[in-house]
Amino acid sequence: MNTKRLKIIAIISMFVDHVPRIIPWQIWIAIAESISLSFPGKEELVSEIIIDMIPGIMGYIGRLAAPVFMFCITVGFRYTKDIKKYILRVFTFAFISQIPYILFTQSEEYASGFSKLELTPFYKIDLNIMFTLGLGLVALYFYEKLKDKNIIIRLTPIIAAALISYILNTEGGYVYIIYIFMFYVLRDLSILKKAFIWIFIIVICRLPLLFHLLQINNDIMRALPTMRVNTLGVYVGVFLTFFFNNNKTHISKTFKYLMYLFYPVHLILLYFTYLLLSSIF
Repeated sequence: MNTKRLKIIAIISMFVDHVPRIIPWQIWIAIAESISLSFPGKEELVSEIIIDMIPGIMGYIGRLAAPVFMFCITVGFRYTKDIKKYILRVFTFAFISQIPYILFTQSEEYASGFSKLELTPFYKIDLNIMFTLGLGLVALYFYEKLKDKNIIIRLTPIIAAALISYILNTEGGYVYIIYIFMFYVLRDLSILKKAFIWIFIIVICRLPLLFHLLQINNDIMRALPTMRVNTLGVYVGVFLTFFFNNNKTHISKTFKYLMYLFYPVHLILLYFTYLLLSSIF
């Protein structure tokens, strides 16, 4: 599998994940009630499938996207002709994507039932994932620049990128920086070794999420669904990258920029879709 196919899988996965998040909750209920009419006596089952299971499955599919994008960033780092232009390009699209990302995030909150007073202010919304990918690229650049130094010094840019991502509140934060770095350093291991090592990486990196969920509701059973989707779903995405053929793939400029543009464009389109749907209900 080459990076072109991986990127296509990633954008489809991302789109599948984002779509249900901007559909107002009233529409999910209306769909469930409408379908229930055809299945008398099974209203609860239909509601569970429509309101819970379908968005949940789409969420699992969506978790494939981030690890694949992070992996592709490390491949791009290895094969790019000009790393500085590559970094600049990623950060340029990060800034371009931020307003669409804010609009999408706020429409997601409205769709889930937030009132205007409960809405997250735009200045408190995370920086989008492109910023995290850019920080990861910069970290790898300096990691390689310091290859003649001892391991502690070499790890300094990775730690710095993780701290910056945490302070700036970029999407995925320090966990995604760790993932990017691990994709890079584990690239030459066998599939079997990577399969086992990544289990521990994902579980360890998701422990803070588990503690956070337990602080919120103090109920492990309520925390399990979120933990499952953020461990199992991510692991499946990571597993897909094991089948990368490790060869440089020719990607046209048109395809390359379509991949970059897809992110902000699809967020804007989903925002306008939410506005259309919310005007109906």
